[in-house]
Amino acid sequence: MIRIVPILLIVIFTAASSEAQTVTIFNDDFDGTEVSSTLWHIPTWVSPTDGTYVGRTQFRCTQNASLPKAENGNAVINLETFNPTGFSFYGTDLISNRTFSPGNGLVFTFNAKIGAPADGGVVGGIFLYDLTGGGSNHDEADFELLTNRPSQFQTNIYSNEPLGAGHPQFESLTGAITDYHTYVIKWLPGKIIWTVDGGLVRTELSLVPSGPMHFHLNMWAPAADWAEAYDSNLQPVGTAASNQIYTLFVENVKVDSMLIADGVRVSEDNHNAVSFYPNPAHDIIYFTDPMVSNVTIYSTTGELVLNRKNPDNRSLQLSELKKGLYTMKFFSKGKESHSKLIIF
Repeated sequence: MIRIVPILLIVIFTAASSEAQTVTIFNDDFDGTEVSSTLWHIPTWVSPTDGTYVGRTQFRCTQNASLPKAENGNAVINLETFNPTGFSFYGTDLISNRTFSPGNGLVFTFNAKIGAPADGGVVGGIFLYDLTGGGSNHDEADFELLTNRPSQFQTNIYSNEPLGAGHPQFESLTGAITDYHTYVIKWLPGKIIWTVDGGLVRTELSLVPSGPMHFHLNMWAPAADWAEAYDSNLQPVGTAASNQIYTLFVENVKVDSMLIADGVRVSEDNHNAVSFYPNPAHDIIYFTDPMVSNVTIYSTTGELVLNRKNPDNRSLQLSELKKGLYTMKFFSKGKESHSKLIIF
């Protein structure tokens, strides 16, 4: 089973005060024997145009399949050449139960590889995705691992755009897609950054999704309209005895939320700064300055959860807030202050 860890035990702050402070809001090491239903699901078939059939691939659906297995600390995301529900490839699209919105910024980190065999014509996708405004346009930010290009990877981005080619870029890997690599998508207000193994590979400023989006892990076989990924030698088979399995192994997925927007400097050592106590707090805090005003508190996803123009008697009641980590902003002596706040 997945280990449930209290949020206060997975709080991670950067060492340098000039860097963004983060808290882990989603983490899965895939330690069980099956992917956790509390964190993930597979799609439910509704109609032929609902996205459960892509390229030449029918994705497993809740009507006839269970969640993927977890083996040796990996989620096992399979594509099979035999489909028991019809003549096509039989793929997997694993989707996070929750959606993610950027807030002050989110950092998606995952370790993954394509398993052997890695015949041409297969794609392993690790990406954020959702339709926008109830229409046919969508937001998306992704890594695609194409077995046609084993020493490269593709990044792509869509911002409230139709399905289609998008804005792809290929980059070279040190090693191959059959090796584990650490892939990161950093989704910031006004910017998307991709890194691999700690190295910057792409920055996008003009096409930035606004969210919210689900996180996907999938394995599928494209049709001929995606020439870079298609291979005519790879074909579905009609019997289980001829089945070939291709696998995307995902070792870990972690999402960190920035408490303060990237690039905002927070002073940790200004002895003249207004302070408050206690921190961690339970149901109330007290300010050292009686003139504090415009207090706002934000969740780790950037949601405004409390707003007080003028706290009473230098104190602020917190009983309506849940346990967790927050960002607090307030004004004193004409200056704005930012601070992390823990409620237990």
